[in-house]
Amino acid sequence: MFKKTITIFLLSFMFLAGCTEPIGGDYFFDKIQSLEVELNKEDWHNANLLLKDMKNLYKKNDWKLQLLGDEAEYEGMNEAISRLSAAIKSEDSKQALLELASIRAYLEEIYSM
Repeated sequence: MFKKTITIFLLSFMFLAGCTEPIGGDYFFDKIQSLEVELNKEDWHNANLLLKDMKNLYKKNDWKLQLLGDEAEYEGMNEAISRLSAAIKSEDSKQALLELASIRAYLEEIYSM
């Protein structure tokens, strides 16, 4: 009886401890944070390099996003990345930060369960 109680307690604890944060996507959120810093500094060269990294990361992991989210979420994220690219090329920091916030919102929806 004692072993059964301890086993149930440990399984419950592991289940509840695992549900405190989004399942994944830290690599995306780290890129977003770095890009946000560069946009606030208006360092367009580094922002463009980080955007290229984010695009490559998105292409590499788009199949995961398709499995975790619905079509509107991952397609919306793809469109927001394209708009972010245009904003960085035109050096519009306000629009770039808005698109970055949209990307963050899409990722939070995809990775929340």
